[in-house]
Amino acid sequence: MAKVETQEARTIVQILEEAVKKEYESYEYYSSAAKHSGRPAVKKLFLKLAEMEKGHMTELSNRLAETKAQIMVESAITGGS
Repeated sequence: MAKVETQEARTIVQILEEAVKKEYESYEYYSSAAKHSGRPAVKKLFLKLAEMEKGHMTELSNRLAETKAQIMVESAITGGS
């Protein structure tokens, strides 16, 4: 990851945190829809969509952790400036 200005890095962290939250909400929505579906094909579709959202959430969570670690490293190197 290229060096990122502190304010920009904070914004990236906020965006990633919001994205993780949105993916979780979508996962919950599709999981709930699957539970309430009376048709097996529809239930299967909702479960598949929920799993996709779970994958997105995992990927974004990993990116968030990497970004936070990079910010900490850069802060340690530059003395927090």
